[in-house]
Amino acid sequence: MHRGFVISVGGSVMVPDRIDVPWIRRFARLIDRHYEAGMRFGLVAGGGRTARDYSWAVRLLGGTKTEMDEAGIIATHANAWLLVSALQSAYPEPLADVWRAKAVMKHYTAIVKGTMPGVTSDYGAALLAEVTGLPLINITNVDGVYDKDPRTNDDARRYDRITHDEFVALIAREDTREPGFHVPMDLAAAEILRRSKIKAYIVSKDLKNLERLLSGKSFVGTTITSP
Repeated sequence: MHRGFVISVGGSVMVPDRIDVPWIRRFARLIDRHYEAGMRFGLVAGGGRTARDYSWAVRLLGGTKTEMDEAGIIATHANAWLLVSALQSAYPEPLADVWRAKAVMKHYTAIVKGTMPGVTSDYGAALLAEVTGLPLINITNVDGVYDKDPRTNDDARRYDRITHDEFVALIAREDTREPGFHVPMDLAAAEILRRSKIKAYIVSKDLKNLERLLSGKSFVGTTITSP
């Protein structure tokens, strides 16, 4: 495998309210530019707010939690097609299998959609990072991992670096396993990172900041590593 990254692209980053076409276009150009320079990527599309809206509606209509998850998963498929459409380097359809994605990444940027109820798309990203041996970047609506939700707590403290053990413990306090729950990464994904000692980064949607990370320069965010 060439040098590169697995990137989990949060659904609410791509579709905060309406589809953020300008951001997706700029993100795609950034990835394509690094692809042409020899870097390889596997991108995993999240469902974000769209998935949570569908999960909420299914619950109101009397659906089970598995049905809520399945409705949310379909939102990741739509978001995956946004990435396929935007990237010149993309394999021409979203993929559901991390082994297939690993093979595709030799010649294309692989786009992976959600497939499994009970976990977020970050779980698929962690599995893809595990099978490829590449580090993981998680692009979210916040600029790193905090000791409490920075959107509702002014005194929240961001970790510049955190160990896998610390990260798993932090996520375990918040991960409810409920459809539509929102944490920096689901517990299953965090455990995958820990067991294979996969280096991971949590960053915001700031593309200049992402450019610095991809280029090996200093960036704003949280790095997750083994001790």
